[in-house]
Amino acid sequence: MINYLNLMAEVLDYGVDVPDRTGTGTREVFGTTLDVPLYKNKFPLLTTRRIFYSGVLAELCCFIQGKFMLKDFKEAGCNYWDANAKAWPPNIVHPNQPLQLGRTYGVQWRNWDYHFDQLAALVGGLQADPHGRRHILTAWNPSELHLMCLPPCHIMSQFNVQNDKLNCFVYQRSVDVCLGLPSDIVLYAGLVHLLANHLGLDVGTLKFAFGSTHIYNNHLEQAEEQLLRTPGVEPDFELVEPDLFKPTVNMFRIRNYEPQEGIKYAFNV
Repeated sequence: MINYLNLMAEVLDYGVDVPDRTGTGTREVFGTTLDVPLYKNKFPLLTTRRIFYSGVLAELCCFIQGKFMLKDFKEAGCNYWDANAKAWPPNIVHPNQPLQLGRTYGVQWRNWDYHFDQLAALVGGLQADPHGRRHILTAWNPSELHLMCLPPCHIMSQFNVQNDKLNCFVYQRSVDVCLGLPSDIVLYAGLVHLLANHLGLDVGTLKFAFGSTHIYNNHLEQAEEQLLRTPGVEPDFELVEPDLFKPTVNMFRIRNYEPQEGIKYAFNV
């Protein structure tokens, strides 16, 4: 995925050293974009290193179902919320209670202000008025940020239909280019495929706009290594018996994924 590597190079070449909440430090560019073309029978996985996509698709399934308990994510196959959940003060104060993520992504998608199902409304809106300009899904609820173990990074997505293709535009306030962004691409590509299938549409384009676009200081050396690699062919893809509102990881069939050897990026909390 050459567009991704170009974004990584932009941050490495033109970024400014900026401190961050983890104390690690970052190299940052503010205000960038990324285009990810989507195809019905292909999936946009990076090939310049291995992406463990099943955990991301498990996360998407939990978001769609409005899950917020850590055990639900782990049972689905997503383990990378563990550190943030364990570091969240409400979970620390109640050590004998099951860990939870709070009212983050999936809760906002399915139970905004404890009564409104954004995802159902999005589907209904796209069916009733496919060319409308109000097809938006948001996770940024200012009055509930204190109820989330981590404020959402991908905070809004807008959907659009042109020529019977479903397009998606995502805004992220903050993006970790090396570790987070490849997963964000998987998550929203999976969501667009599920939505398009449900609506009887083809997939179109997936576009991102980023605020803080950063590479952590302990990722710089590995990023330079990844930039030396040549992207390969995207793997084959199909949805098997898809159900938008009751998704499982097994619905996503990815074949012929041939990435280059893994690159270890530290997880900063």
